[in-house]
Amino acid sequence: MNEVTKKETKFNFKKFIGDKKFYKHILTLVIPIMLQQLFISIAGYVDNLMINSYGGNALAYNGVSAANRLIFILNFVWMGLAATSSIFISQYFGARNKDKIKESIRLSLIVEVVFGVLGIIIILLFGKMVVNSYVQDETSRSFGYDYLGVMVYGVIFIVLNTAISNSLRSVKKATLPLIAGISGILVNVFFNYCLIFGHLGFSELGARGAAIATVMSKVVEFLFLVISIMILKDENFKGVLKSLKVTKNLIKEFIKKGSLLVTNELLWSVGMSLLAVFYTYKNDLWYNAYSYSQNISDLFFIIFAGIGTGTAVIIGESLGKGDFERAEKDYYSMRGLSIFMGIFVGVLMIITGPLISNMFEPTAEVKRMMVKILNVTGIFCAIYCYNSVSFFVLRSGGDTIKAFLLDQIPTYLIGIPLAIIFGVNASKWGINLTTIFLISHTNDVFKVFLGNYFVGKKTWLTNITTKI
Repeated sequence: MNEVTKKETKFNFKKFIGDKKFYKHILTLVIPIMLQQLFISIAGYVDNLMINSYGGNALAYNGVSAANRLIFILNFVWMGLAATSSIFISQYFGARNKDKIKESIRLSLIVEVVFGVLGIIIILLFGKMVVNSYVQDETSRSFGYDYLGVMVYGVIFIVLNTAISNSLRSVKKATLPLIAGISGILVNVFFNYCLIFGHLGFSELGARGAAIATVMSKVVEFLFLVISIMILKDENFKGVLKSLKVTKNLIKEFIKKGSLLVTNELLWSVGMSLLAVFYTYKNDLWYNAYSYSQNISDLFFIIFAGIGTGTAVIIGESLGKGDFERAEKDYYSMRGLSIFMGIFVGVLMIITGPLISNMFEPTAEVKRMMVKILNVTGIFCAIYCYNSVSFFVLRSGGDTIKAFLLDQIPTYLIGIPLAIIFGVNASKWGINLTTIFLISHTNDVFKVFLGNYFVGKKTWLTNITTKI
């Protein structure tokens, strides 16, 4: 073994600590994204508290939660499309190619609208079936139907907001989506209060009112983004819609990268929804506890939004410049930061989880299950963060095949089969919800080693802008 090899095999903690340029990027890009996600999570938490208290029981909450499982799956498809565009926008931004940035944004908007229309059709055709698969109570189901019946009117605004916000973040304009998001959240919370319960002279609409408030918030967010871009006259967006022309090469590369990426997001979200089905298999009490715990987890999972988008944009820009050395350096720095943040957030979740749980006013049995699930989630938080960096590093370099395999192999070959086996047989074997949840999460440990192997191949160190 020569001297160079010896140095490379020696573990070096310092490479996991970033320089000033790296942390400056973190402050200007990642922090605004995390703040926006925090506000969204808090608003979602407040919304859930409101709908949970409607009617004095959890029937409305369970129905709306079940309805949102379908929105959750569709949203990941829409985010996958936006993320595909972000691969190109980030690298063209690094290459300082404004024409290609505009073309990529244009393609993102067109594709999102097309898939938004498909989403509306899916909600209308399969919405009730999805709700029925999660909750057994007919009253809960009716609340879910009411919610989806209104949400279809907000789909186009949701997909446009996703495309525009992602495009802005890709050119390091993360503040605008943050402000737009906060504006929408304030509208959502206010009208939830008015329309769910019938306060301030409004009619009491229950679950339907919650959906109306959500749609209104998305409209406000969209108007804020469009008007802000027009006022600021951002060069990257100027003239984007003067033409609908997109070159064949870009469409070809978008399909090549996007087909796997969108399929990955779809399968991942379906996988998470299937896990929810089998964790709580035909048990409304378990479903109630699990849904509550996930609402609380979302308050802490803002970390993934920041780490994921930050990794994609920061490394994507360096790759677009052809600066592979800088990209690799930032990868290690992001690794170190993700582990530190994961540990911090995990400990915080374990400490504060029991206190936050009280706000849902759960029964003693439901709270006991909630707290145990939150404890398991807190323990795994650093692992989640570590795996998140592996996925987004692969994606930023356009290696969507390995990113796809990293997400799907552990989920569908380990996590879901274990959840099915132990979930379906829970009552027969005397297994509780927490045990099923813990056993299925062994797939995340396997993902650590698989991620290290894929990233270590360095196939993500490529400049895709030179290939189009």
